[in-house]
Amino acid sequence: MGLFKRAKEKVDSADVHDEAVIDLTAEKAPKVEWGFPTRCPDCGDYGYLDRIDVVHEVMYQHCPTCWAKWETSRSETIDA
Repeated sequence: MGLFKRAKEKVDSADVHDEAVIDLTAEKAPKVEWGFPTRCPDCGDYGYLDRIDVVHEVMYQHCPTCWAKWETSRSETIDA
C-alpha cells in the first residue's frame, strides 16, 4: 500500500538547472523614479529609502553597505 510513497517522475536534468543570466554590471544609467530608492552616491550600492517628506518633496535615504546618508528632491528624479 504506498500511503507515503509516490512514484518519482523522471525529469530531464537540463531543464531543471537552466537559469536565466542577468548582467547587473552593465554601464547603463539607472532610471531614478520618485518614491523608489536610488543608488548610493559614495559606493554605488543600492540605497534604503528611510522616509519621504511629501510637503517638501524630499526622499531621505541611507546605504546599508557604507552607511552614507543622502537626500533626493523630486526635481532630481525622472517621472514617467
